[in-house]
Amino acid sequence: MSWEQDQFFTVDNVRLRFKDAGGDGEPVIFIHGYTASIEGQWGRPGLIAGIRDQGWRTIGFDLRGHGQSDRPHDLAAYAGERMARDIEALMDHLGIVRAHLVGYSLGAHILAHGMTLFPERAATLCLGGAAGRWNWTEAETAAVLDEADELDTGSITKHILRLWPPGKPKPTTEELHVLSNKKLEGMDARALGAIKRVMPHHQVSVAQMQALAMPILAVVGTGDGQLEAMRQLAGFHSGVSLVEVPGAGHGDCPGKPEFLATLDAFLRNHAGRTQIQPC
Repeated sequence: MSWEQDQFFTVDNVRLRFKDAGGDGEPVIFIHGYTASIEGQWGRPGLIAGIRDQGWRTIGFDLRGHGQSDRPHDLAAYAGERMARDIEALMDHLGIVRAHLVGYSLGAHILAHGMTLFPERAATLCLGGAAGRWNWTEAETAAVLDEADELDTGSITKHILRLWPPGKPKPTTEELHVLSNKKLEGMDARALGAIKRVMPHHQVSVAQMQALAMPILAVVGTGDGQLEAMRQLAGFHSGVSLVEVPGAGHGDCPGKPEFLATLDAFLRNHAGRTQIQPC
């Protein structure tokens, strides 16, 4: 099977695109972040190729509202458990009982939510750049709803500013406009706005995270605003291995060689777990 070949499956009338490198290795499924895609999050930084070349079966898919998957505007297409259940639906479509699951940013939040629903499907879990929404606040709900309203006007400046790296000078108004246009190039702003509005649905509790029994790798850049949340996760969950990538921010961490090396070592340490029957 060729990695270059686009494939599709349909969930609740929404067509989702995925790529499957095939092979005899254990499956590793990659779930990208907000405004990203298979290629943008995993392909160009070299993670897909790097893991595939070590003998793993690498699979990636475009979240609904992203990439070449359908981009509905209806909130119901994203609400509740829907985005998490897409991971399970992809595994069912491919006949995969258990897989190593890797998520970044929004993909990590969705993955953490999914593990409270179908933990038996994960051999291991890698959370990149996000620790799960166990620390969600009312202020964050207000922020994402405000950002969703802005997205409906075709701009994403408030999202950019909220996630701006700590300590880095803020962009000028003109620079921010350029960044907004670049980030939304090829995207559907109304679909992204709908996803913003369902982010509170991905909330999990500390107790639910502590109950996760599979090995968990947490990878975060030292320049990422999620650093403290990742440290807290490792503090209250003894099964979490935390790796901090020096100097990396939220946007560039997946492209750092440390991310690939850490993930490769973690998978090797837990090879064979896809064959273990869940308790």
